[in-house]
Amino acid sequence: MNYTDEELTRINTVLDYHVGKDRDGKPLADQVRILEHRKRRFLFITGINILALIFFSYWFFSDMTELSSWVFWVLITVFVLNLVSVNYQKRQLQQAIEYLNSR
Repeated sequence: MNYTDEELTRINTVLDYHVGKDRDGKPLADQVRILEHRKRRFLFITGINILALIFFSYWFFSDMTELSSWVFWVLITVFVLNLVSVNYQKRQLQQAIEYLNSR
């Protein structure tokens, strides 16, 4: 696959951040393994966020909590933004893995 300069810059930034700046000395298989591990961690974080979202929603809608409406919606907004951010990072990791596998 051909990558644009912008995509290569983004991929190299992701690799530098997650694998390390000394990644040139590491074998490609180790770099992919590190990225796969990080990707699984993001899946775990996504699961925790969804569970927290369900937990707060259940308590709020069943009137088991004294949270005011605006606090609840702020919490929901924060969790949704966090889910979007984690999903974006997961996609970046997947793109970096695909790049390494194509080398």
